[in-house]
Amino acid sequence: MRNVFIIAMRALAIALFTLLLLEFVLQLAFPHLPKVLIEHMPQYQERIGYNLDTEHGARQLPASQHVEYFVTPQGGDLYNYPGACVSPADLQHFEPYHVSFKRDAHGFRNEEPWPDDVDLVVLGDSFTAAETIQRPFWKDISDSMLVLSLPGSGTLEQQLLFEAFALPRKPEKTVLAYFAGNDLSDNGYIPWMKSIGLTWHDIPHLYKHAHDYSVVFRLFQYLAETALKAIQRACHYPLIAHTEPHTPVVFYRYFLPQLRLNAYHILETHLMQHTKTSISDIATAMKAAGGELIFMYIPTKIEIYWDYLDDESKAKYIAIESSEYGMGGLKYLEPNLHVQRQVMREFADEIGISFLDLTSPLQDAVQAGISPYFVADTHWNQQGHDIARIALRDYLNGTTLEASS
Repeated sequence: MRNVFIIAMRALAIALFTLLLLEFVLQLAFPHLPKVLIEHMPQYQERIGYNLDTEHGARQLPASQHVEYFVTPQGGDLYNYPGACVSPADLQHFEPYHVSFKRDAHGFRNEEPWPDDVDLVVLGDSFTAAETIQRPFWKDISDSMLVLSLPGSGTLEQQLLFEAFALPRKPEKTVLAYFAGNDLSDNGYIPWMKSIGLTWHDIPHLYKHAHDYSVVFRLFQYLAETALKAIQRACHYPLIAHTEPHTPVVFYRYFLPQLRLNAYHILETHLMQHTKTSISDIATAMKAAGGELIFMYIPTKIEIYWDYLDDESKAKYIAIESSEYGMGGLKYLEPNLHVQRQVMREFADEIGISFLDLTSPLQDAVQAGISPYFVADTHWNQQGHDIARIALRDYLNGTTLEASS
């Protein structure tokens, strides 16, 4: 009996040593591990080289980093999202491709050296960063431009980048690319952090435990999620949009609270007031510098595809995805689907700035049989960026301040 106990203890010690050694190796290799494994870990941004303590107060992607992506149909941000349960057979098929570029000294996707004066500045989040797109919508749209894009940012953080890098270069035009899915909610972070004395460095570590930092723990967790996803394959995704040809679509449930905000008097929320103030401040600064602000509205995928779903698909989506948010079914979603768009258009008119609405060009493309989004992703594919490029180029070349789209 004593020998069995000793053997068991030795086996346990070996297992613990092996796990500790594996953890050590994986921690050393952390920046090179698959993004899908590590991107939700609290140390992710710091370990891959984000600067979370900048002079201007916004986060910064790794400076001068060489970036390589291999993009496949299985690489969308919703493909590995447990609630989406998308099968590879349901995805659109395209030839995998490479994207490579080098970030500039401030973490953006600009050529160096930066010009002292620029004609055009583009501000935005991941739609503007377009890290997995070979030719983003802003590519070659101006001979003298700066792209100040930060994935996961909102208007308030983008304003900090604008004030630090754009204003000193006196741009003639600034395009503020506003994504309806989460820019409004993202604008709550900076006021909240200021009110309780937190920094960008603190945010990922709030309410985390020691095991949340373990790559081994995260690996087992990921394998368990993957296995569970395989077992529970039957689900409501993809929904089929009745376009010509029919298109499989996947929506992101965490954009639904935005619609709930629309239902509950979006004009009166603190988020909207912070957002409006930030937009107005950028517009005022541009006007004082002799330039112009263009507000570019980027709709969510659900705004583009909702009318192409049949009633059964709509009801199924609402019943499954929105129950935890208390949306109250279609009676809340459908009347409020475009409220934020209308509010932003009216505000642009109120403060006298141009409003470029990408909803119609994207809807026209879908009507013509083009799929501007990756199926298992919230973002545009290359076709979506080409549509946005044409709309922005035509707007810059042929509109005036009074002629809103």
